[in-house]
Amino acid sequence: MRPATADDLRLLQASLADPSLVFLDGFHALKHAVRFGAELLLVVVTSSDRLGALAGALAADVLEPLEARACVADRRDVDAHTTVRPHWTGVWGVARRPSYDATQALAATDHGPLVLLEQPKHRGNLGACIRVAAAAGAGGVVVLGGADPWEPAVVRGAAGLHFAIPVVTLQGTDAIDRPIVAFDPDGDELRADLIPNDAVLAFGSERDGLSDELLRSASARLRIPMQPGVSSLNLAVAVGVVLYAWRMVGDGGRR
Repeated sequence: MRPATADDLRLLQASLADPSLVFLDGFHALKHAVRFGAELLLVVVTSSDRLGALAGALAADVLEPLEARACVADRRDVDAHTTVRPHWTGVWGVARRPSYDATQALAATDHGPLVLLEQPKHRGNLGACIRVAAAAGAGGVVVLGGADPWEPAVVRGAAGLHFAIPVVTLQGTDAIDRPIVAFDPDGDELRADLIPNDAVLAFGSERDGLSDELLRSASARLRIPMQPGVSSLNLAVAVGVVLYAWRMVGDGGRR
């Protein structure tokens, strides 16, 4: 495995801010990027045997494509060129950012419901929502508002599963021509048969919930049943509950 060059380290650094690139933080992010067809540009490891050990324990199928792009760098050089907290696997990478089209994602009604996140605040939560949406077979994730779903912290939280489903941003709901199912504490109790396969499942921010504007645009309002005295769920947990209700009982379980 070749030693890292100054150009390799500059590319790793550039991927933290360049909108055409994706910084892949840790082995799992690289694993999923490879499995779902990412254009991988660079892999950086802290020792020549690191990839083999991780792949042998976790995902032998991705070793060959990772080794083809791999170089070895001193951990201090990596730290000097990145601003993220160190990843325990000692593996990082850079991929080309895929070009997902919001209009196409909204029009693709045969791939299951979309998850819409309105003004999510916590980047780790946003990443976890993408991860569970990919696992449950959702049609994609739409982020409404100013959060960038491709930030390194989000990609880390999603374990690189941005490459498995469309992840797009919108500034408003005017382009949505699908039934919006809003999740709100005052809604009807969740039943999977109330979630159409072409629905947009709308979840509000961790602090404020859904806006009045989005609630007015919803064709249905549902709530997740909880024990008395429990007021809320973590955002990613709520998304997971709803998607697996749909998958196990609704249209998702019959696909």
